[in-house]
Amino acid sequence: MYNGYNKIFWGIFIATFNINLGGIKILPSFIGFMIISSGIASLYKDTNIELFKTARVFAIITIITTGIGELQGFISIEAMNFFLFNEFMIVLDIVMEMFMFYKCIEGTIEYLKINNHLDLAQSNTKKLRFYIIVLIIGIIFLNFALVFNIIVLNTIVAIMFIILRIYLMVLIREIRNIFVE
Repeated sequence: MYNGYNKIFWGIFIATFNINLGGIKILPSFIGFMIISSGIASLYKDTNIELFKTARVFAIITIITTGIGELQGFISIEAMNFFLFNEFMIVLDIVMEMFMFYKCIEGTIEYLKINNHLDLAQSNTKKLRFYIIVLIIGIIFLNFALVFNIIVLNTIVAIMFIILRIYLMVLIREIRNIFVE
């Protein structure tokens, strides 16, 4: 299970901190989500917990939507021509990502409960609730920022999402370290 969580950790890192060389993205975010999907598949293979299978479905949807976003940026589609579509895709990406991580961590909590690690399961439940609540608040603020074109709020929300991804990376690292081989 260590390897699965390790893939998820590095996938989140790549999805959060895209690596650019000039104007070309060497590691676009959808590559990070592909790595996350691979990690979730490893967890499902190791545990046969259905929540991981569901998380992988959300990961695949996220790969597709972020891939469309990268393709759109690559072929330089005029952003103003697809304003509502772009807005919808941004929110869809974040919501699918939320469901993916929710199901993945719920699967982890179920695994911990099955193996009588009740304290760890309870601790991760609290951390998951915090993540979901703050992310939903961020999604609400993001919609306001996009609809009303509030640049300052948009910047604050972007910083908030980066901090949440770092929080998620720390959470996954803690879980990964439980399963050190």
